[in-house]
Amino acid sequence: MSKKSALILSLVAAVLLIFTFCHFYGGSPDETADETLVVQETTGVPAESVAPPVKAEPPPVDVSAAPPSAGFLPTEMEDPGKFAAYQQKLKEMAVCLNMQMNTLDPNVEINFDTFNQVINPDLGDIVTQTEEWTATDIRTKGGELRRIYIENAPSIEAGSSRTLKYEAFSADGTAKALPLSKEQMSNPSDALVASLEADGEVVSRSISRRIYYQNGDDLLLVEKNGRIFSFELTHDGATFRCSGADKASSFQCQCRNNP
Repeated sequence: MSKKSALILSLVAAVLLIFTFCHFYGGSPDETADETLVVQETTGVPAESVAPPVKAEPPPVDVSAAPPSAGFLPTEMEDPGKFAAYQQKLKEMAVCLNMQMNTLDPNVEINFDTFNQVINPDLGDIVTQTEEWTATDIRTKGGELRRIYIENAPSIEAGSSRTLKYEAFSADGTAKALPLSKEQMSNPSDALVASLEADGEVVSRSISRRIYYQNGDDLLLVEKNGRIFSFELTHDGATFRCSGADKASSFQCQCRNNP
């Protein structure tokens, strides 16, 4: 074989190798565009802007916490300032999210059921809801405040999984992890959780839920001792977020227009 023929064969082989590599490993521009289009059609937003759902933060530990009360008075009687704050914040929410609102009854307790009756004209019925985490605060006989925090997460293998954190808090609110084995922290049993609660007296129970509505919106809600502590709702291109809603003095809200 002449040198010229050998050179031609080498060039042909190199071109074939480059083509094969690009085809199998590089992907084609059309395929990439198709994948992006699927994400856009599914979510309604460009692929690069799709973000994981926001997770609600637990209420701060109240180092002076007393056991939760057994019942509630109507809102206007229990805390007139809180009722007035809810009236004002719900008006701001209606403007921010361009929503219709029902009237808040001053003679009822403000909990999720009554709150939902106010906000649901544009949302429709509740389709389903998920529990994202629970936080149980206890006070030991020695006066130490502890938190049992259980986070729920979807799992491909088991359908769902739970993660446990057990912490003690100093007088200034600083947290210190209490020792647990890996087996105890991963998918803790109900018996283990009950034994940890038995270490002291329960002073606070909080839960975070995500509630899905008929119109496609979802509400991120945190309740503390049966009362609304924080909530977040996105509707009509804006997000309205409130925290500290269990007390008039700490009730704060924010409206944000989404890009």
